[in-house]
Amino acid sequence: MLSQQELDDFLGSFNARKTTVKKINYPALSAQTNLTGARVPVEFLHDVTLDIWAELGEATLTVREILNLKEDSVIELEKAAGDTVNLKVNGREFARGEVIIIGSNLGIRVDRIYDTKQTKDKDAG
Repeated sequence: MLSQQELDDFLGSFNARKTTVKKINYPALSAQTNLTGARVPVEFLHDVTLDIWAELGEATLTVREILNLKEDSVIELEKAAGDTVNLKVNGREFARGEVIIIGSNLGIRVDRIYDTKQTKDKDAG
């Protein structure tokens, strides 16, 4: 264990030092406002998962009807096999397709993919 004198001698060298504070001038930060020209290889997006949906119609049900729904219940909608539906990703239309029946399931056969510039113009208008 250190004696008080040894401790004072040791700490005295720290107390004797003068602390110097210097102001550092950092360069100003600037935000890049135009990143539209940035290109990322499409390979970076291959594993990104997106939800795609097609609106097949609407139905109006009472609370009683909703509470009585069970497996194998059928809700009739406006779209039928052969009708055209719009496909959306993140709420934005990106394609059009035809409702088809595959076995006992419904599917969509994509017949047109919209130009992204046209869909942006359409959303802005």
